[in-house]
Amino acid sequence: MKKTLLVAAFALAGSFAFAQKPSAGNKTAEVNLNFQTGTSAISYNLPAELRLRYFLADNSALRIRFGLASGTDKSSVKSVSGDVTSDITNKTGFGLTLTPGYEMHFEGTSKLSPYAGAQLGISLGGKMSTEVTNSAVSNPTSGDVVKDNSFKTTSGSVFGLNLGLMMGADYYIADGVYVGAEFGLGLFGMTSVGEGETTVKIGGNSVTNKTTKSSSNNLFGVSTGGVRLGFVF
Repeated sequence: MKKTLLVAAFALAGSFAFAQKPSAGNKTAEVNLNFQTGTSAISYNLPAELRLRYFLADNSALRIRFGLASGTDKSSVKSVSGDVTSDITNKTGFGLTLTPGYEMHFEGTSKLSPYAGAQLGISLGGKMSTEVTNSAVSNPTSGDVVKDNSFKTTSGSVFGLNLGLMMGADYYIADGVYVGAEFGLGLFGMTSVGEGETTVKIGGNSVTNKTTKSSSNNLFGVSTGGVRLGFVF
């Protein structure tokens, strides 16, 4: 038993000692590492976007970040008196993010692989809505109880585009396993939101108002990608 443990320990030590950086044809995938205080000082989680790389050569790689999102959240709230219940429904429109990029890796050391590169981010978002329906409300003028009421607001579809540079480094702690960190410089970003609407319904009578389109853009900004744990396959 002791001999088996000794062999395993030497094998593990050898894996750490001879950790190799990726070469042409290798692929990598990553998760985020979280450092915090308390009983769970270190944990990991999947990123909101799937992140993959493909090494064209020992010193260059194509990367892609890909994300999908959509969901519905429902809840109910009762008034203090308990005679009115409000049902709230939040719907997140279908969202897609796609960020291709290119990395140039420098010599570094046998385990450290510093790099720099550029990426282009594209994001598409469907309409999001929030709807509140009440079983009954009191008319502030007459005091009468009015039933069949709702308030719904729907945002327009979203389109985003951004261009940025990044620098980072990966350190290979074992063969095929690395930790990395990255920060970026956003060169340009823009977001446009399409036309939406708000509908108020009281006692069966409804009024709908349109919301106007909007757009925003920004130049230059620094971002950080946090600490990552990656695997070569």
